[in-house]
Amino acid sequence: MNKREFIKKSSVGALGIMLAPSILKAGLPKEKLRTAHIGVGNMGMEDLKAISSHAAVDVVALCDVDAVNLSAAHKMHPKARVFFDYRAMLEEMKDEIDAVVVSTPDHTHAPASMMAMGMDKPVYCQKPLTHYVSESREMKRMAAEKGLVTQMGIQVHSFYDYKLATLLIQSGIIGKVHTVHAWSPKNWGYDGPLPEGEDNVPAQLDWNLWLGTSKERPYKEDMYHPGNWRKLMDYGCGTLGDMGVHIFDTPYNALQLDVPRT
Repeated sequence: MNKREFIKKSSVGALGIMLAPSILKAGLPKEKLRTAHIGVGNMGMEDLKAISSHAAVDVVALCDVDAVNLSAAHKMHPKARVFFDYRAMLEEMKDEIDAVVVSTPDHTHAPASMMAMGMDKPVYCQKPLTHYVSESREMKRMAAEKGLVTQMGIQVHSFYDYKLATLLIQSGIIGKVHTVHAWSPKNWGYDGPLPEGEDNVPAQLDWNLWLGTSKERPYKEDMYHPGNWRKLMDYGCGTLGDMGVHIFDTPYNALQLDVPRT
């Protein structure tokens, strides 16, 4: 099974969670779950393909700050309404959306998810869950307060190797685990000075919406969009957040660990 198939299994599995009682309490049942997707490029496109492949899903809204991404997604779902600004989408369609998928750069995960949950919408948000730990805690608080079903998108959780490793650890066959060594060959997380100057913003990109709640700065080609943002600490979480969420997942869950005490 290839990576794309794993991603599909993980996202479709999340759909079953979204169809839980917290959705049904809002005066349903409905024939289909109406989903809105914030971020439909790269991983967002993979999430869209996987979730929309389920017969019980109706994609009703698509949002992206890049018109090229939005156009590609709209060709797949021509009946869905399209937006550049997720705030406008949620405000205008709050009564027509049952669940929200957030697959944007890390720095916009929390603002988009919090707004959706504030409207009592279950949220499936890509990993790493948030840019700052404080945002994760606030999202957890809101989800619990409102009784919402939520899930972080982490495809490794569906891997056979992950499930086997978890089973072996919990069975005790390898003995008591007291130490875990983890590493990654990547070296992301630059927080030094950024290049000076300014390039023309591509016609298809709304740079202001891409920046979101981060500080204003000029656009530089090949520095941020579409994928290099993850290497910059102002927008991504570096190797620790981007890859650690996968690497630590197995021991964290297999050993049933909690938040660090020190």
